[in-house]
Amino acid sequence: MTGQVVAVRRPAWNDGPVAKPNSPVDHYVHRGDELLSCVDAIARTRSGPAYRKCGRSGSVWRVVHGGQIPATCVKRV
Repeated sequence: MTGQVVAVRRPAWNDGPVAKPNSPVDHYVHRGDELLSCVDAIARTRSGPAYRKCGRSGSVWRVVHGGQIPATCVKRV
């Protein structure tokens, strides 16, 4: 479940298998939407976290229908 409006990003052709904060937006999910995700994509960087979204830093993306969203923007139910 998301806590706010979050962009679902699809990795660009040159991004590799994991989305980046500037990857193209596929669609948005809204507060209260329930998502089914059991797969994580981990962005590896040499200089710290891969993104800062929803008030926290992280490097794990949740794979959902249509793309990926930062794991820091998802609440477990």
